[in-house]
Amino acid sequence: MKHPSIQFECSRPTARRQSLARRGFTLLETALAIVIVGVGVLAMMAGQQAWHFQNDWAEQVGLAARLGNEIREMTLTLPRHDPVTGSDSWGSEPNEASVSDFDDLDDFDGNGSGITFAGSDSSGPLNSLRQPIVGLADWSQEVRVWNVEAGDINAAVTDGSSEVMLVEVTVYWDDPRMVGLREMTRVRWIAPN
Repeated sequence: MKHPSIQFECSRPTARRQSLARRGFTLLETALAIVIVGVGVLAMMAGQQAWHFQNDWAEQVGLAARLGNEIREMTLTLPRHDPVTGSDSWGSEPNEASVSDFDDLDDFDGNGSGITFAGSDSSGPLNSLRQPIVGLADWSQEVRVWNVEAGDINAAVTDGSSEVMLVEVTVYWDDPRMVGLREMTRVRWIAPN
């Protein structure tokens, strides 16, 4: 028979070891918790980054639409052809050196190849009052004007040979995230009579 006091002394350290083991986390449990929390934080950051990218893109697209419509409003009240020479001359006349001199719609086609108002050369982009918009050095507006058939606006004809004119403004952005200009929007309309 065993003595009860010896038994008590032997069982007491075992109970103490078991209670010590239950008090904390193991290294494996701690590492797993850190990984789970880290993955959650990374997922939240990726979601926030995607939201910021989409918000920035929406802002740029909205600005592009505005820049296209600025040219539209600028040219809305202009006659199609020069008040003096009529439809005999196409493009800007020799005395029309800048956009402030343009007095008819076909002046905006330059010499038949379109005209560009760019922030990089401080000529634009322009607002509807023909003034450069400050702070948009990475933006440009390319304007083209051409004649089309009256029954088919997709069929281009020789400049000055039709009374129906089509105007197109293409807005470009020099996106810092990629090389070269990015076409952001294209606005087209038929010139009113």
